[in-house]
Amino acid sequence: MKFTMSSHHTCKEEGLGMTAKWGKAAACFLVSAAIVSGCGKGGDGGSGAQKETAEAKPAKPVTLTLYNAQPGALDFEKAGIVEAVKQKYPHITLNLFKREKGMEYADWVTGQTPVDIIYESTAFTVSSIKQFGLHVDLQEQIKLHGFKPETFEPNVLAHAYSTNSERKLYGLPFTMNRYALYYNKNLFDRFGAAYPKDGLTWDETYELAKKMTRADAGAAYNGFTALPNNILLNNQLSLNPLNAKEDKAAMNTDEWKLLFNNLRRFGEIPNNKFVPVTDSVKGTVAMILDSGSISQAGAELDWDLVSVPELPQKPKTGFKPASLSLFLSATSEHKEEAFKVMAFLVSAEFQTKLTKQAVGTPLADPEVRKAFGQDLPQWKGKNVKALYYYPDAPAIPPRAEHLTNVAVNFSKLFTSEADSNTILRDFDEEINKAIQTEKMKTQTK
Repeated sequence: MKFTMSSHHTCKEEGLGMTAKWGKAAACFLVSAAIVSGCGKGGDGGSGAQKETAEAKPAKPVTLTLYNAQPGALDFEKAGIVEAVKQKYPHITLNLFKREKGMEYADWVTGQTPVDIIYESTAFTVSSIKQFGLHVDLQEQIKLHGFKPETFEPNVLAHAYSTNSERKLYGLPFTMNRYALYYNKNLFDRFGAAYPKDGLTWDETYELAKKMTRADAGAAYNGFTALPNNILLNNQLSLNPLNAKEDKAAMNTDEWKLLFNNLRRFGEIPNNKFVPVTDSVKGTVAMILDSGSISQAGAELDWDLVSVPELPQKPKTGFKPASLSLFLSATSEHKEEAFKVMAFLVSAEFQTKLTKQAVGTPLADPEVRKAFGQDLPQWKGKNVKALYYYPDAPAIPPRAEHLTNVAVNFSKLFTSEADSNTILRDFDEEINKAIQTEKMKTQTK
């Protein structure tokens, strides 16, 4: 079995293949979302040029099933996706069920439940989608429906292609974790410090973190925190911890040392260990490199955001795209209708609605990006352009598919007090051992 790296939950290892024929959906696996009767026009709603006539036959009713493999990333019901699809396509009913215990991939695959669309981390194209034989090359549907992939941010689209060695597009990028440097204005005001600005470098951020790490009136304040695993996983140099052509690690290099030392120094500031990014809502952290945990704080906490720190070795570059995609499932008996729904959900029309709810968009459209958080009071007046200040880092080249992938937990790097060379060398060896262990497992099956 193969695994990929991601900050999201990974699927369990299974030795299960696809059956040739799919039966009816097992009711115990499906949780039907509430359906609101639509009032929109029928058909695919494409150009609007076609006029409905009295003789036109209504579209045949179709029920599609969507498997939410990343329920922690997006609540489809809360986002109003079922209702929006029904309004756009009155003849389509969208059923939802989410990944949880008893509803893993292996459960519905072996139960022969026909799923039409899968919401999954783009990074899991091989380890989840292809592992269970659920992949469908979207090229045919793209041509059939005249879909334009160039509406996506170029590096987001490149990342989707680079997740597999064939460089095929199996999923349409749908949502994204957008990173920024969030800051607590209350603390900056309290300590008389100037607010961070867009375009700040990592060195400038470090100096500011030292200044803002302090004890005051019996309370301790952290100058900076982040989730190291996510920062290194989606690093600005587009480095892969695994060798692209051989079954071995690739961490013991000067480039990885640069990234590691750049982040490690923040945790070495006296009294400034990496606390959970969710601690930002407590008001005791000055700066947080994150995807927006602080936005959940109460109205008493005044915060804003600026662009991610700039790395001199890769100027004017953000992090590697952390996207989640909609995959057309090989089990679908209604592939054309499923793709229509997928195309609608990644359209500027619907992405604007999602973005207004503070959901990151993979689209390049500046108007869609500008709408970020508009429906949420906590985002009013915030510097949302910081989320897209720099273009995303280029995609990591795909590994040869015959190679063995293992999960890499970068957080382990920050638990040792040894010198950086020793830490990276030991980590390289640890990954190599994990690769060999995984290879032995697969060879005995």
